[in-house]
Amino acid sequence: MIRAARLLPVFLTLACASGSEVARARPPSAPTARLTRIASDVTLEVVDWGGQGSPLVFLAGGGNTAHVFDDFAPQFTDSFHVIGITRRGFGASAGAPPPVDLDTLVADLTATLDTLRLGSVILVGHSIAGEEMTRFAELHPARCRGLVYVDAAYDRSDIDTLARAQPPGPEPRISPADTLDFSSVRAVYARVQGVREPDSEIRATARFDSADRYLGDVTPNQLKARLASGSRVARYDQVHCRALAIYAVPDSLADVVPYYAELDSAGRAQGDSLLRFVAAVVADSRAKFARFPQNTVVDVRGANHFVFLQRPAEVARAIRSFLSSQRIVRQAVLHQSVEPHDTTNQHTSAAGRR
Repeated sequence: MIRAARLLPVFLTLACASGSEVARARPPSAPTARLTRIASDVTLEVVDWGGQGSPLVFLAGGGNTAHVFDDFAPQFTDSFHVIGITRRGFGASAGAPPPVDLDTLVADLTATLDTLRLGSVILVGHSIAGEEMTRFAELHPARCRGLVYVDAAYDRSDIDTLARAQPPGPEPRISPADTLDFSSVRAVYARVQGVREPDSEIRATARFDSADRYLGDVTPNQLKARLASGSRVARYDQVHCRALAIYAVPDSLADVVPYYAELDSAGRAQGDSLLRFVAAVVADSRAKFARFPQNTVVDVRGANHFVFLQRPAEVARAIRSFLSSQRIVRQAVLHQSVEPHDTTNQHTSAAGRR
């Protein structure tokens, strides 16, 4: 059975949600995805949505794969070469377990960019990917052309204290009927998370048999937790790359607990405590990030942690405005197409994988 931990992310995945926005600049097309070897025992999935111009590289939040952007990323192919990288331990990159330290994640990212022969890049990251982006910019400043944090620019310097202070969230109601097959899993994800993930993302992160019956997650919860277990945190004060932070700012209980309507009074009281905690964390991190002159902040009020799925048009406008204002224009790279030195497998969108 799906555990609530898969559906209700805790602090600094900051799951919040309400409503939906369906407008998109263009219908998504099936990306090309391939496994790229970066070490003898590590292969990472690279998803290529196409386009030409400066490389725009998407990094997913914890527990997700690059396919979580399958509905969002293609709209930028008119101005950029758009790709996504699935970190080790997840989805098609699950051949090696998730690492426990941040620098290994950054080394994986750097090695993948090297293999793709991409020099300087613009990174767009959701949630915990903010740590990888910031550390990458700290270690490789010449390769950072821009950073876009999608509800990802949070101060994790004292995460242990914050984790202890975080009030528990109310558990959603999940019955055996919610996890019978693909359709029921898709429905319970949407109900509890408050947004609809792309089908390709669900198939990339969960296992189904030939009859589409749910078999379990690709990555067990104990391995997912490794992402937050390292001691090193990224230092925003060490980064000088221009950056945009889009914050999902909660205004109501529905913004942090999408399934609040099914809760009893005790559950709603828990939710209210979580709302106050999340709102304070957002405000504190936002204020710290805004202090640096190279940073731009955009607030999306009453928004989901998966704000790019809930409010795609609004988020896309903010990203385009930032990239345009920073004069990040098309420029030649060594290879415009993604042609890794060592490709172990190639396939189309994960929508066909089970």
